Amino acid sequence: MSEMGLRAHTVRAVVHAVDDTGAEQQLETSSHVGGRRTKVPVHWPFGFSAVVPANGAVTHVVANGGDQADLYALPPSNPSAARLGDLAEGESCLYDAVGQRVWLQGGRIVRIDAHTAMSVLIGGKQIMQVAASGVTVLGDLSVTGDLAVGGEVAAKGDVKAGSISLEDHKHSGVKAGSDSTGAPE
Repeated sequence: MSEMGLRAHTVRAVVHAVDDTGAEQQLETSSHVGGRRTKVPVHWPFGFSAVVPANGAVTHVVANGGDQADLYALPPSNPSAARLGDLAEGESCLYDAVGQRVWLQGGRIVRIDAHTAMSVLIGGKQIMQVAASGVTVLGDLSVTGDLAVGGEVAAKGDVKAGSISLEDHKHSGVKAGSDSTGAPE
């Protein structure tokens, strides 16, 4: 097959629309004048899916075996929509159109930048919410190391140190009235 014959198998195309409602994502593309195609399936790697902002998106369309009736598209990109660049060697980043990202920084840091809030779900149930206003843990919290608190601690129930309850413990040797020594030392 000639070089030109091989070149006809793959063309760069502009993405006009993305349909992500079915079993496979499909694109509407145009690769040259009169070359508009609809329902071109996208071949995504397993475990990953995205909907690219169509305004400015491009892809490569491949004709299987050179058959223009049997097309598929590579995952589209949109370099104009919040692309994160200038990564160091070995770094990876998953990002969206508004600049949110999960950034694996070369084995040193996993950085998550969320626009408004981040939710953690296990088994479909929310167990943690992180927002600019604070962190909410929905369920029990166990700490096996030291706990340092830089502000006030408030509890809605009893607090225990070992087996001693703040609500139910008793003091012995307490004197009534003017014999009282005031606040504990």
